[in-house]
Amino acid sequence: MTEAPSRRTKGRTRAARVRTTGGRPKPHTRRAVGRSRESSSRTSGKLVRRDRSQLEALTSTLAWRRTPEETPSTPPRVPVRKLHIVMVGWEYPPNHTGGLGVHCYELCRELGRMGHRITFLTPFHGPFTETQGVSFRWPGRRTEGEPPVPFAYQVTSGPAEPGWDTSMNSYNDWVGSLAGLKEVDVVHVHDWFGTRGGVALSRRMRRPLVMTIHSTEYDRTLGFPGAEIREHEAYGLQRADRVIAVSRHLKQQVVDRYGVPPGKVRVVYNAVRPTPRLERLRDAGVIVLYLGRLAAMKGVDTFLRAAARVAPLAPAATFVVAGEGPELPRLLTLSAHLGISDRVLFLGKVTEEERSLLLAGASVFVLPSVVEPFGIAALEAMAAGVPTIVSKTSGVAEITENTFAVDFWDIDEFASRIGELLQYPELRRLMGDASRWEALKAGWPERALETVGVYVELLDAAGSRP
Repeated sequence: MTEAPSRRTKGRTRAARVRTTGGRPKPHTRRAVGRSRESSSRTSGKLVRRDRSQLEALTSTLAWRRTPEETPSTPPRVPVRKLHIVMVGWEYPPNHTGGLGVHCYELCRELGRMGHRITFLTPFHGPFTETQGVSFRWPGRRTEGEPPVPFAYQVTSGPAEPGWDTSMNSYNDWVGSLAGLKEVDVVHVHDWFGTRGGVALSRRMRRPLVMTIHSTEYDRTLGFPGAEIREHEAYGLQRADRVIAVSRHLKQQVVDRYGVPPGKVRVVYNAVRPTPRLERLRDAGVIVLYLGRLAAMKGVDTFLRAAARVAPLAPAATFVVAGEGPELPRLLTLSAHLGISDRVLFLGKVTEEERSLLLAGASVFVLPSVVEPFGIAALEAMAAGVPTIVSKTSGVAEITENTFAVDFWDIDEFASRIGELLQYPELRRLMGDASRWEALKAGWPERALETVGVYVELLDAAGSRP
């Protein structure tokens, strides 16, 4: 592949000018992308008009409304004294499966560095990554004379497990009646699984309740929410004193679908932490990477179909799928059907070290989610200097101007963008450099300070000025 000359117009890089919101590659770029046998039944390689209109309608339904940038608020007041936060979570590193665990760890890490104290409640026992200022409690751990916890309190791994409902309810009962907590300032619940216990605990202790919503049941089920989980979400969202959403359109979803007053919701984005392990690797080959769970909402099938179009014209490229999930058998079958089994590498679950190495070695990162509340993996790729393609229905698209954003169903466009980045190394470099700066300009220290600002706002309103 040859390098395209570096071009700037009015001081803006090409990567910024074609970033996503509507810019499309020139006609010769789209023609350069190969087509698989899968598309041969389509007229002139395009969707028939009826199918395209249906997909566009679906995009409109799933896409979160792009609300205007919120007016910058007054910088949060720094509390005079240190706070004690009881955080009701789910999992915590080193054993975690997604972005929620990372968020909790990074937030607690920064709160601890500020001098605040966190009691982290989780249904699972450790070991946990040691974190300054954080102590852990879980059902079954005897603390300060507590009686033994019945077996029913031992929570299983998820909704597919027998007896999961009973054990989850028991966990919430345990949270709500927890003893030995002294001088608590705030109760902070993450997502739906601890909402009932968090509400009960905050009311019993007469302390304000904050709930961070990382995704909703509408997202996880692609618009067909399970009644019980949705009820847990609604219960917490409606009773929390403040709700933190990880994106503006997730805030809008909370307002529209759950009837939460807009004035009660604050937006605090995710962040990433710079690390030397994210330096670019040399001689890593050409890697087009998807990294994340293999679930229907992630749209990994779109990644494979785009790979089938790109593969004939990018013989040096390897398409890597890193992660585990229920979609794996179907995706393996799909890659064979598309005739690209020899070009796709399924890695399964990867360690944190392997994750960093993959991001460091990737040439292009793709996040084709049907719906994505935030997309922290894409932000990590940007921080590693990897040019990134995301779906328009991802929260990370709100805070970046240097990625390509594509309709989640538009396989041709995903393929075209991948092909363009592989064909022009200079575009990859410019786009990667710009997105790296963008991803790191606001980190976890800033996000933690914004979160503390929400705590202080509630404590000021309650008259217990910290």
